[in-house]
Amino acid sequence: MKKIKLTLVKKISLIYLSCLLFNSSSIGSTLDQIINPESAFSTPDNRIFVSEIGGFGVKNDGRILEVFKDGRAEVIASGLNDPKGLIVVENIIYVTDVDEIKKVTLSGKVSTWLGPKNFPKKTAFLNDIAIGQDNIIYISDSGNKEDGMRKGGAVFQVSTDKEVTILVENRNNPDFLAPNGLLVIDPNYLLVADFTTGILSRISLKSKKIEKIAEGFGGGDGLAYYGEKLYISDWRGGKIWSGTINGTQYNPEILKDGFVNPADICITSDGRNIVIPEMMFEKSDGGRVSFLSIN
Repeated sequence: MKKIKLTLVKKISLIYLSCLLFNSSSIGSTLDQIINPESAFSTPDNRIFVSEIGGFGVKNDGRILEVFKDGRAEVIASGLNDPKGLIVVENIIYVTDVDEIKKVTLSGKVSTWLGPKNFPKKTAFLNDIAIGQDNIIYISDSGNKEDGMRKGGAVFQVSTDKEVTILVENRNNPDFLAPNGLLVIDPNYLLVADFTTGILSRISLKSKKIEKIAEGFGGGDGLAYYGEKLYISDWRGGKIWSGTINGTQYNPEILKDGFVNPADICITSDGRNIVIPEMMFEKSDGGRVSFLSIN
């Protein structure tokens, strides 16, 4: 695999989706009629890509969208199953899709990059994806649902030659139940938000030691970082948290609440907005993407 870097991407044809403008000083444009949007990713040139699950468990109705603050959205690709976490690497979108990692070109071609046989153990619920130093990719598996909560999760590490290994797993770490959001802001550590425990942890990429940083984030989901501030979404509690992070020192406050199932967030490259996919899980056709001003 070639050296990974974020690059410019070409513009593609438009498909308009309806939008609703919130009458709020902190919420900008909001794109409605996106069914279960799960993850947002912003490139350095301020392009924003969103995964749309569609109906849960429904094959081939998942899509990748490019969204804009003025309420427009463009369909990049369709025909996925339940796409979730995504990153953009050398004009290619890498996205978790049930038990696979798909590659999506900006012209709409979808292919499998990693399949079930590439993983060293059976996966349950592939969720987020992140990239770190030396182009290593990290993938979270949030585990199986038991008594309404997920457990038995793991974090996988993918080398540049596509070798997949287990970084950490619940089997050896009883308090590390359902890893969800992943983020590398220090080349030596991987930040992880746990969807079941609401704990924010960091994993040493050398020793694999897990350290708890903070807790109380409900259904810990998306992680985003800008200007020394770490932002966390609480999927169950409808909150976005914000605070300056320094190593394991993190004392966040609620930036805004009232969201409906905020999932995997990102910060626009200008640092002015958080892009928040809201899954609105209780509605079969619910979902929107909101822009929350932070500057």
